[in-house]
Amino acid sequence: MSPVGHSLVGLAFAAIALPQSCNFKWRIILPVSFVALANLPDWPIPNWGHDRYDISHSLFVNLLLIGFVLLLWRMISRLKLSLSLGCMLLGAGAWLSHLLLDSFYNHDHGVAIYWPFSDGRFNLAIPWFNTLDLSQSSISQHNLSVYTIELAAFLPVLIMSVVIGTIARQKFDIAREKRAQ
Repeated sequence: MSPVGHSLVGLAFAAIALPQSCNFKWRIILPVSFVALANLPDWPIPNWGHDRYDISHSLFVNLLLIGFVLLLWRMISRLKLSLSLGCMLLGAGAWLSHLLLDSFYNHDHGVAIYWPFSDGRFNLAIPWFNTLDLSQSSISQHNLSVYTIELAAFLPVLIMSVVIGTIARQKFDIAREKRAQ
């Protein structure tokens, strides 16, 4: 999956996680953070990303890192006050969505998410999802086609998440007002 698909799904998770009453700063920070989390397994860090695809795309490695982040969140009271458990779990969902989306590539290789315990691969190939051709320009016809297909596939997911998040926040606010009366 290109960053387009991962980013749209990260934004979809952020649309649900975003609290109704938050300031402008959080309306920027939260979606940007969720996009970063959704793309994290591809970050160009030494021994990570496409340098060590087996490590960065391992379900076990990513769950261990998520567990570490949740432990830090639990230990740092300021973080705990700023971010709800629900927000943290949705962030973890955005992060792990990367592994699922990469399994959709049509190259039939799948993703080695079971490393280091198995070299089995998770493969849910969908014919119209192609990989980027990094030997070509990022705006080549092939790569633009990859971006466009991902935009068409995942923009409706983002729109649906915005609607669901808005409805859920409204219902939560109504329920909170009733309890306050």
